[in-house]
Amino acid sequence: MTETSAGTSESKVLRISPLADEWGSSKGGLSTLNREMCKGLAQLPDVSVTLVVLGFTEAEEREASEHEVNLVKVEEIPGFDPISSLSFPPDSCEIDAVVGHGQKLGPPAFAVAKLRRCQRVHIVHTASEELAMFKKGQKASIRAGEKKHQIEVKLSQTADVIVGIGPKLTDSIQRSLQAHQRDEDVINFTPGIFTEFSNLKQAKRQGKIFSILLFGRGNEEDFEIKGYDVAAQAIAALEDDCHLVFVGAADGEQQEVAKRLLDCGILRRQLTVRTFYESRLELADLFLQADLAIMPSRTEGFGLGALEALSAGLPILVSDNSGLGEVLSDLPNGSSFVVQSDDPDKWKEAIRQARRKSRDVRLQEAIDLRTRYDEKYKWQEQCEAIVKKLRQRK
Repeated sequence: MTETSAGTSESKVLRISPLADEWGSSKGGLSTLNREMCKGLAQLPDVSVTLVVLGFTEAEEREASEHEVNLVKVEEIPGFDPISSLSFPPDSCEIDAVVGHGQKLGPPAFAVAKLRRCQRVHIVHTASEELAMFKKGQKASIRAGEKKHQIEVKLSQTADVIVGIGPKLTDSIQRSLQAHQRDEDVINFTPGIFTEFSNLKQAKRQGKIFSILLFGRGNEEDFEIKGYDVAAQAIAALEDDCHLVFVGAADGEQQEVAKRLLDCGILRRQLTVRTFYESRLELADLFLQADLAIMPSRTEGFGLGALEALSAGLPILVSDNSGLGEVLSDLPNGSSFVVQSDDPDKWKEAIRQARRKSRDVRLQEAIDLRTRYDEKYKWQEQCEAIVKKLRQRK
C-alpha cells in the first residue's frame, strides 16, 4: 500500500519478474518450480507476474496467459551465454522485484536488480557443500562445492528476500547467513501439490509385475548422490516380479546408465531405462503405470519428482536426508513413507512391506498422505510470504 498526498492509502500493483530459460519442464525441477511459483504469485491480489524467458512457443504463451502470467523474451546477444542475456529484460518490462533461482539464475537477477534499482528475491535450491561430499569422479569436487556455496551465500547476503526450498535448504542457508552477519529470517518455501496430476485416477487392479519408478540422470557424478546404487541393490535382492523403471537418462546414454545399474547386481529382466520425459502428459501416463515411486538419495535438497508422484496418488518412499523427507516426517503417519537409512537392505525391506499390501490399501494411504500434505502446504499461501516481505521492504 502507498500513501497519497491526502494521507489516504491506495493499492499499488507489485510487478514481479522471475527469470527463466523456459516455461516448460525440459530442464527439470528448477523450471517446474519456477513455473508453479509464477502461477501462485499471479493469483495474489495486486500482483502482476511477467516471466522473463529466453524463448517460448505460442502454445506456452497461451498456457501462461490462462494462469495470468505474462511471458517476455530477451534479445539474443551475440557471443553472450544465453542465460547471461536474461540480465537485460526488455525496456517495456517494468519490474518492482526480480526473482533469481540458485546459481544459474541468481547472477542475472543480481544484474537486473542493479540496473533497474528494484528489489531482488534469491531462491536457494541446493546445498552445494553437502552434495560435494557424495560426489565421485572429480578430484576437486569438495573445493568446487565450497566455492559454489560461497557464491550462494553472497547472492543471498545481498538479496532483499531470501527463500529456501523446503526446511532442509532453509536451515542450511540460514545458518550460513548468521555467520556472515545477516541474521534475517529465510522464508521456508515448501512446494504444494501439483494439481495437474492430482485428478489422475489410479487403476485398482494389481498387475503381475510390481513396477518401481525412479527418476534421475544416472550419470557417474550423481549415481551415488541420488542413491541409484541403493535402489538397484535393493531391488536385486527382491523377488523377480519387482521391476525398476529408471526414467531420466540423457538421450544416447541409456546404455551407460543401464550398465551402471546392472553392475549393482540388478537383473536385466528387473530393469527398464528410459530417457527424460519433457511432456507432462507422458509423465502423467508414467505415474499411472507404476506401483511405487522411490527417492533413495543420500542427500536431496527437496525432491520435486517424488512430490509429483505423490500428487498423482502414487505411493512413495523417500530418503530421510531430504527436504521432502523432513516435511513428510512432520505429517501424521508421514514417517512411514520415509526410509531412515541409505542401506540397501533397509530399502529392500521398505519396498517389500509396500509390496505386501494390497494395491487398494497402498493407494488409499497415498491419497490420505496427499490430503494431509495439501492441507498444510499450498502454492498460493507459500507465495504470499514472499509478497508480504517484499511489500514490507518497500
